[in-house]
Amino acid sequence: MIDDSIDVLVIGSGLCGLTIAVTLARHGLRVRCLGDGRPGASLANFGQLHSGAVYAPVLPALSTACWEHRDRWHHLARPAQFGEATGLALFHSADAVQRYLDAWKQIGIDASEVDPRGAGKFPPPAAAFRIPDYSVNMSILNAGLVDLARASGVPDVQGNTAVLRRDPKSTLVSIASPAPRSRMVVLAAGAGTPTLLSNAGIRHTLHNRRIAWGRQPGLAVEGVTYWLDGDLLAISPDRGGIRVGLPGVKGGYGTTAEERARLLEALDRHRLHQSRPDFSLIWGTVCEPTSAHADPSSLVVDLRQPPDGWTPTGNLLVALPGKWTTAWHCADRVVDALI
Repeated sequence: MIDDSIDVLVIGSGLCGLTIAVTLARHGLRVRCLGDGRPGASLANFGQLHSGAVYAPVLPALSTACWEHRDRWHHLARPAQFGEATGLALFHSADAVQRYLDAWKQIGIDASEVDPRGAGKFPPPAAAFRIPDYSVNMSILNAGLVDLARASGVPDVQGNTAVLRRDPKSTLVSIASPAPRSRMVVLAAGAGTPTLLSNAGIRHTLHNRRIAWGRQPGLAVEGVTYWLDGDLLAISPDRGGIRVGLPGVKGGYGTTAEERARLLEALDRHRLHQSRPDFSLIWGTVCEPTSAHADPSSLVVDLRQPPDGWTPTGNLLVALPGKWTTAWHCADRVVDALI
């Protein structure tokens, strides 16, 4: 009789779930990965390999994790690269530069000043820096990660929608068949995580937040470009055009019409828009902890010893990276919890 029991079942086949599966398999654990086949938040959102330069003054822990772990993506991300291998950090005002320079120096981020007059298609900024960020085709990246998982001994992802059940007596969680039996379960389902936990009767402190960005065909930039003061516009090369994004207003986003108008106004300010009717708005989703004190670089919650606000569960870990760039960092933390 074949024993189908395994060490760890990873629920989620996006970038975080696959990096966790690869890392666990490399440590000698028997791992399976379960996914529903839908693109996760990382695949549906903006798609840049961050150096951490953008977040350095405001989210130093996230910035440090991006910088320290981004090299682990290069062999997968380079074949999926759009545009130049470096990006630009631009400033409207020289007054805003120093706090970024101080933060970059503290973390060790490789940023070099360049002539503002050569800053692409934009009106010359007050200051410009070359940073090691680049845009990535997320579908190609994900396919490469699937191949890496297979080569690391992780069988092909089982394409099933997971349903978690928590036994109130044993506190153990189980997954409906045909998922294999496992000693531990790691939930790395991104935006699907809160619903899976709630449906299983597991209290948690997570919430989903919608984010908006736009795609404009017919325009081009050479590499990822960020304005780090003023409106904080982000522009990324894309197939046949550009992607554009703005931070939310007070952490939130408006209606589709409002966000579309806001992005078009920003493009007008930067002289990148010619009233094109084919501009499209795309909604993405991120899953985040509600606690302001949570580590933004990655969240790994071991429910065998849960923090406040979480239901004890004897064989479940929940994992969320701060950015997909930090997914390997998140995987390392899962390994630390399980081995």
